[in-house]
Amino acid sequence: MRDRYVPVERDGTVREAQPSGQFMMRRLLESRTDLGMPSDDGHDHDVNIYITQLLCAYGDPQHCLRVAGYLSSYDSTVFERAQKSRSHRFRYTVYKANADHLLMSIAVFQNPEGRSTEGRPPICRRDEETFVGRGKTYYDFASAYSQRVFGSTSGVCEVLGKLAAGFEQYVRLLAHLRGEYFEFVSTLSEGELYHLQRSADTEGLETLRDEFLDLYTAWRQDPTLEARARLLDMLARIQRIDPDFRADSLH
Repeated sequence: MRDRYVPVERDGTVREAQPSGQFMMRRLLESRTDLGMPSDDGHDHDVNIYITQLLCAYGDPQHCLRVAGYLSSYDSTVFERAQKSRSHRFRYTVYKANADHLLMSIAVFQNPEGRSTEGRPPICRRDEETFVGRGKTYYDFASAYSQRVFGSTSGVCEVLGKLAAGFEQYVRLLAHLRGEYFEFVSTLSEGELYHLQRSADTEGLETLRDEFLDLYTAWRQDPTLEARARLLDMLARIQRIDPDFRADSLH
């Protein structure tokens, strides 16, 4: 994990490295001040910590690999995946992971569909409001399930509820932070961001194949519908990166 941030000025000069969490929190508070959204009364202190940790997590490739199996750009798939399990913790994890990913994808990466849209006519692209609505809903469900996992008085439940209620303002806050302090994102074309994502996916392909073999072995030993669904989900993830990967015996 990259736990140190090295600030680089516009002229290319490098400043002293500092802890990533410290840098992210400072920039977040500065962005709040810029937008007239101070949290001096402590009301949003827990949200500040949560968003800071989320920003740091997305700088860790291993975190992205860990949550990738829960993510989908289709709400029907997210809901179906969550409801297949009776575990409240699993449902909480699915909704929270997708909510976090939408918050980051909309505000920081400006690509909530998670794909290259070059060459696609605007009518084929879903508008941002669609994804904002999903983000609010996912955080709301995550908050509800967190009550069953951690209790109704838990801090997790409260912060997820705040993120659900104020999703639009947190998108605005992170978008400002991105523009002012993550300027490198705006200097990359959509195509470059897409190919960077593909490169990151490719680096994790070997890990995904190992996980697929583990799931395949488990399915052969206990061929339940739930085991097969997990296996097919993993197969779809791998085929998004490597379309030639096949597992004909599953069909």
